[in-house]
Amino acid sequence: MNFEIYLRSLQKNLQRGSERTHYPTLKTLLDHPSEQIEASIEEKGNKAGIPDFTVRKRELLIGYVEAKDIGIDLSTVEKTEQLERYRESHIGDNLILTNYLEFRWYVNEKLRLKTVLAEQVNHQIQLIDIEQTNQLIQGFLNYQGEIINNPEDLAKQMARLTKAIRYAVIEALKLETETGQLHQLQKGFQEVLLPNLEQSTFADMYAQTVAYGLFTARVSHAQNPQNYAFE
Repeated sequence: MNFEIYLRSLQKNLQRGSERTHYPTLKTLLDHPSEQIEASIEEKGNKAGIPDFTVRKRELLIGYVEAKDIGIDLSTVEKTEQLERYRESHIGDNLILTNYLEFRWYVNEKLRLKTVLAEQVNHQIQLIDIEQTNQLIQGFLNYQGEIINNPEDLAKQMARLTKAIRYAVIEALKLETETGQLHQLQKGFQEVLLPNLEQSTFADMYAQTVAYGLFTARVSHAQNPQNYAFE
């Protein structure tokens, strides 16, 4: 990783405005270690509870990166509802929080490593430590997840995934019109099963159906891949 080029690019764009100004620079840093790695920038105005970057290797999910503007205090960001929600869901399995100069890496909700690559002094970015930051990013990119060996761990993972889906459904319902797909599905549930079904309860039901449905499909595929396609 060429951190010197990364910092020079940040310095060049420092006067241009918001955190999104630096997105391409951070994307290049994340993509650079391997042609197989791709960091996708989420669209502006994303309301589905997804961090700024989704990082994949050969189409397989590695983790997420949430970027705040240079100078933002990450200790304060850590305490926000947004970061707590990320860490409590499957997003927190492998997550980086950064303000482009400082990096914090979370694994399974917990802070594993934090580093300061550089600091801003009088509008000038000054290098502090490359080695630790390189170690952090390499650890993030090489993360393969933990092996689930017992029902308790499986239940925790499923609960975290379900929570993330539930939030996405609630946010999608806020954005949809009454004729939207989720609203129509909720209406169908109300007409057939639960006349007083509220949005929060519907979101719970929908999230659990999706999460455990995907889990069942994955198990069926593993046991009999020829009869159960899973792509």
